[in-house]
Amino acid sequence: MCLCSLSSSVLQGFTCTSVRTFKKVQIKNLVKACRRRGRNKVTLVESQLTCMYNHISAESDITSFDLFPPDVLLYYDYSLVPQVSCRAYFEQLGDADFSVFSSDLTYKRIALFDNARSCLGIASTSLTADQINVLGNMCCFLNASYILNSDSSMLEKLKTCQDLSDAQAAAVEAVLIKGNTTYGNPSTWTDTTLRSLDTLPLYMSSDFYDNFEKPVKRRFLRYFLKVLRQNRVSRAKRRRMKAEIRKSIRKRTRRDAVSECTVGTINEVVISDESFPLDYDDVNQFNSCLSAATVRDNLEAITQKVDLEDYLKIVLEKLRQAYTTNIPEDQVQLLGVASRFASADEVSTWEITQVDTLAALMDTANGELDPSLARAIISKYLSVNGNELGSTELNAIRGQNLCSLDIEVLRNISSQNIRDAEGLDVSNCTSEKQRALFNTARQAFITSRNSDSVSVFQLLQPYLGGAPSEYIQSLSGSNVNMDLRTFVNLDEEFVQSLTVEQVKGLVGDNLADLKSFENNPVVRSWITNQLQSDLDKLGINLVGGRADPTTNSQTTKATTQSVTKDGLNVQTTTTTTATTTPTTTTTAAGVRMQGDVAGFTFLVFLGLLISSQQI
Repeated sequence: MCLCSLSSSVLQGFTCTSVRTFKKVQIKNLVKACRRRGRNKVTLVESQLTCMYNHISAESDITSFDLFPPDVLLYYDYSLVPQVSCRAYFEQLGDADFSVFSSDLTYKRIALFDNARSCLGIASTSLTADQINVLGNMCCFLNASYILNSDSSMLEKLKTCQDLSDAQAAAVEAVLIKGNTTYGNPSTWTDTTLRSLDTLPLYMSSDFYDNFEKPVKRRFLRYFLKVLRQNRVSRAKRRRMKAEIRKSIRKRTRRDAVSECTVGTINEVVISDESFPLDYDDVNQFNSCLSAATVRDNLEAITQKVDLEDYLKIVLEKLRQAYTTNIPEDQVQLLGVASRFASADEVSTWEITQVDTLAALMDTANGELDPSLARAIISKYLSVNGNELGSTELNAIRGQNLCSLDIEVLRNISSQNIRDAEGLDVSNCTSEKQRALFNTARQAFITSRNSDSVSVFQLLQPYLGGAPSEYIQSLSGSNVNMDLRTFVNLDEEFVQSLTVEQVKGLVGDNLADLKSFENNPVVRSWITNQLQSDLDKLGINLVGGRADPTTNSQTTKATTQSVTKDGLNVQTTTTTTATTTPTTTTTAAGVRMQGDVAGFTFLVFLGLLISSQQI
């Protein structure tokens, strides 16, 4: 079986833990297999990418940049890129997703551009078409001055960006309005112009939209909103664009405040128009022209198209008017984004008895929930006799919303339900809540039928922020290859108690990443607690540790020698301390594996291939 036939979803299970027993050549082949484009692209996160690079960094073909996924190139040690090959490196890097960098490693993105400037001879903020073409996706993170001063082909690169900052968007708008691009002078713009700008209209201001008549904007919205929904563009972005278009229309349409409906009664036909509620640019008109009965009968269609907060609050008020008592369950399921603008008191009037209703209200596509609102919704569901936080409920609630609940509620979650649920991201929970969830998860995954501590680690990984020190210490000899993102999310007090050898055992093949993360507060604090001589033994140039004591027990040996530094003879003292680190051997009680854990599925699948010598 060729690795090229593996599905992208299987390859997405790659982790340093899952490949810990593989040979170097097998790992390299897996990394190469992840080089895919378009719909088949293997989407990988930072911890996977750094792991891949750590495994291939010493390979002889490391500078054959077209063999490896572009995202892996983001984490290359640039000092190993031959100067004669730097252009080839940046040409391949241009296809990478530069947004994958975590906040701890964004400095690498800055360094990459500095190196690109040197390689490509970039001496100013005026980039040529050739330089822009080589930089590729890196253009998405250039500041506004580059957009303003560079070749207009910059706009074509920016169309593919996942997001633009306000300053970048303002620069794009300024370039367009100058009229020196292929889009021509603003006086010639039509709805065809708007369509050809691809995603850029998402970020434009009302001043930009002032260049279009209202009928043009209406036709464009009918087309563009369909495209945005198909491409799953966030409601927040759509909301912002609609607000700017609405603002542009209001500049030209000044109305006196009136209480009666003058634009036209809102009914099913009006709502079915893709541009709805564009014609109701005055929120008072929207309020006057929309009846409670219309909201009751067309709630789903309304909440799919109305995005602005003040409009959605009117929808909620009309819905309350439509029902004398509680809002029925079938209507609550259709609230969509409107639910984000309700109050905790309003939730008390909603019928929430079914898990489908809970799932609809928790749907992240509608935006994040305020913790107090999430707590009110979940509590309302749990108040129904027989309802509990089962695995289906946990999957619907997800980690972030779970953290809004009181700790006593979390302690009542059964180990069976944790075991049957998908991995939950509970990293934003308080330390106390994380400890409660870890204890339950540990009971769920450690059984008498399996003693594989690595398997237990994989299943417990989402909950390790609440793990006690003795469990973390026990992992240091288990070859788990903990990634640095997991490491920095451990209980900080326990991290600071770990020795250099224990941390080395924990992170394993990810050891080099300690250097990359050295400015993370948790890592930096740990470094300052260690003896510099112990840190030096890691061989990754970590600095900032404690100086060795000048006098010590009989196990300490000091030697003095003369060296020449900056033309001067300097007396230097080297202190060697022999330390004995106690080794604790623990026997895990075993685990029942969860079938949909990506890393484990990957491990089993690839193990079969290796055993049959297919890779």
